[in-house]
Amino acid sequence: MTVPRKKLIEVALPLEAINKACAREKSIRHGHPSTLHLWWARRPLAAARAVIFAQMVDDPSAYVDVLRADSKLHRKAEIALKARLKLWEEARALAERAKGTNLSVPEPGPAPTLDDMLADQERQRLFRIIEDLVLWENTTNETVLQAARDEIWQSWRRACAENADHPRAKELFDRKKLPAFHDPFAGGGALPLEAQRLGLESYASDLNPVAVLINKAMIEIPPKFAGKPPVNPESRKKKDLIAREWKGAQGLAEDVRYYGQWMREEAEKRIGHLYPKVEVTSEMVKMRPDLKQYAGKKLTVIAWLWVRTVKSPNPAFAHVDVPLASTFVLTTRADK
Repeated sequence: MTVPRKKLIEVALPLEAINKACAREKSIRHGHPSTLHLWWARRPLAAARAVIFAQMVDDPSAYVDVLRADSKLHRKAEIALKARLKLWEEARALAERAKGTNLSVPEPGPAPTLDDMLADQERQRLFRIIEDLVLWENTTNETVLQAARDEIWQSWRRACAENADHPRAKELFDRKKLPAFHDPFAGGGALPLEAQRLGLESYASDLNPVAVLINKAMIEIPPKFAGKPPVNPESRKKKDLIAREWKGAQGLAEDVRYYGQWMREEAEKRIGHLYPKVEVTSEMVKMRPDLKQYAGKKLTVIAWLWVRTVKSPNPAFAHVDVPLASTFVLTTRADK
């Protein structure tokens, strides 16, 4: 029979740390999946990582008996219980004094127990794992990620042991294989990506082909080349590079950099003439004094406006292509 057990997400989460990490993530560009392709309603990676971890890990109230057997944890919980009971008694006395007056003082609830203290201590330990896990700097930190994976495995093995008599135990509760993660509407891919990072087998789908492409690039292709050396000719010439250990998608990243540069150079050869550099003239300097230091130099255009064109309806300029744009003003901010 399947034993219901509370997961950490059902009891508590270190929301302050998660919110802080999510807010900071908005300003990160280098190495972030958001730079792969624009996607609306993209979920923060920090939140996705924390939520999946908290969904997979048991709340400590589910295994207090194991915690109780640890003498070190037991002593620590006894000390914490004395302090907590003192606070509880003060709160109860205050509530008693408030009775019969106009003051509204809530009841403190049931008295805390040793099991409560043991579970709370363990919960704080899991919170510290989440607090480390949500930091952007730890996105590829194997020590932090492995600590989270170990907790997930412990919870899963407890579930398998307690459901060993389930009629479909071999199929549903295989202690050597974590349950797979499925996201039928994966969108920007934050959830399946983070599930994969935490050691789960991820499956993602979407109706939008752009979302499908994003997810293929993030969770399908990199694992196929994990731990493999690059194949580009430059890297293959250097024997020290081929002989070295290539962790994760490092080899694939090396190839992406090489062939990305090759494609850029090819594009420059074929269509570079359509995107000429702009020479800063004296007339431009008069209108934009900040360009004075660049006078006479040719500068690379960082953005081009794309608009449709039509032939001018004016017979005198019938040969002229007129851009269909309502404005050519990029910004009205004074500091831009």
